[in-house]
Amino acid sequence: MQSWLRYIDDDKRRLIFGNENTAEPAKAYDKKRTVHAGIRGRGVDADKTMSVWQTETGRRPSFKDACVYINIPFCQTKCTYCGFFKNLSDAALIDDYTESLTGEIRSAKDSPLYSHGKVRAVYIGGGTPGTLSARQIESLLKAVGESLPLSNDCEITFETRTYQFGDDKIKACIENGVNRFSLGVQSFDTKARRAIGRVDSGEKVMEMVHKLTELKEACVSLDFIFGLPHQPVETFLNDIQTADCLGIDGMALYQLNVFEGGKMDEGIKSGKTEAVPETARQYEYHTAAYEMLTDMGYSQLSMSHWVNGTLDRSIYNRFTKSGCILHAFGAGAGGRTENYGYFIHPAVTPYNMMRAKGVKPVMGLSEKNLMSGLYEFINGQMDTGILRFDSAERLFGLELKSIFKPLTDSWEKRGLASVGDKTMKLLPAGQFWYVNMTQALLDILEIMHSKGVYEPSVDKIAAQG
Repeated sequence: MQSWLRYIDDDKRRLIFGNENTAEPAKAYDKKRTVHAGIRGRGVDADKTMSVWQTETGRRPSFKDACVYINIPFCQTKCTYCGFFKNLSDAALIDDYTESLTGEIRSAKDSPLYSHGKVRAVYIGGGTPGTLSARQIESLLKAVGESLPLSNDCEITFETRTYQFGDDKIKACIENGVNRFSLGVQSFDTKARRAIGRVDSGEKVMEMVHKLTELKEACVSLDFIFGLPHQPVETFLNDIQTADCLGIDGMALYQLNVFEGGKMDEGIKSGKTEAVPETARQYEYHTAAYEMLTDMGYSQLSMSHWVNGTLDRSIYNRFTKSGCILHAFGAGAGGRTENYGYFIHPAVTPYNMMRAKGVKPVMGLSEKNLMSGLYEFINGQMDTGILRFDSAERLFGLELKSIFKPLTDSWEKRGLASVGDKTMKLLPAGQFWYVNMTQALLDILEIMHSKGVYEPSVDKIAAQG
């Protein structure tokens, strides 16, 4: 069961095991390896993409549940840290895009792929969905409600920032089915916000959050980033306390990723942007937040998401991490069927042109890995902080506890995880490194399956060091 060790050299071992000779949790690994753990599938030849897609959409699927992702690829401004920015707001282009998007959603109604099973969660993200007008929001949500088989408890999330998100847009959301707002606050501190390109002051953001929580019409969840410029640990903790006082239902805490060659990386190197904490120092933010939220009685739905009460279910994030079927709509959106991952053309104009011809603007397909079910199981489990070996053996016939033992022994020795008879539980230190740790488990299985041919990769997402 330990045969995979003979396939790894010193460099691969360092990626998988991390820094084995240190007991400092902050330095368990050098830095974050990837935004999301996973193993990429084999791409479908471009000339076969549409024929394969048509076959896939015409087949009656066996799945029962699915989620939906809808992409709005526009923002009012570009944040310095962001790796998802596509287009600045343009009223005419957004209007044309909304018409194309609602048409794409409505065309799904009679397709076996979309009409089978129940949609448990819809996530409208981007970009910034709040760039849409109230009329466009209403049109989009009506198309969703009238065209997709939503479950009676479907979670419908509208992601936005507070900038230019007025009462008319809030009303359009609530009156048309939105039951969860996800606000990309990042920080309430105005100086930190200005450093990353945010427009609204911290005080104005607080006013908006207060307004939404007081309405009591939808769950309110906030996203925060730790390790921003001008953001010491105390400022980050103050953000958490402020959110709690505002009565939010949940919050997600994300480690800052500085993409190599990105706007923030260039700003730091040129001296225009204050340097940000290195990965080892980011660990201090994680530890302080973990202790504070635990003491305040919050519970964890995932390694990054904390909830207060029962309203914030975060169904979309939990289901998609576990590999559920994901229907994707809109330029730049990515989804998956039972057999393939797919992504839609990211450029708005070609997307609109293809939609005008009645075509689903699928730009690429990748065939799922033979072991994708197992990989998705591990990914979903690790995101909850507990990997059940007994369930893996029952579902996939593999003794993961024995396979992973050389690595999990090292993790346990270094205080990253606790291994029992049936489960492995991530300790608070391991929760900081859970993406690296999850990727390491997937790497081991892929190395075994390929007999050493597979090469682990590192994405350039931690330029801060």
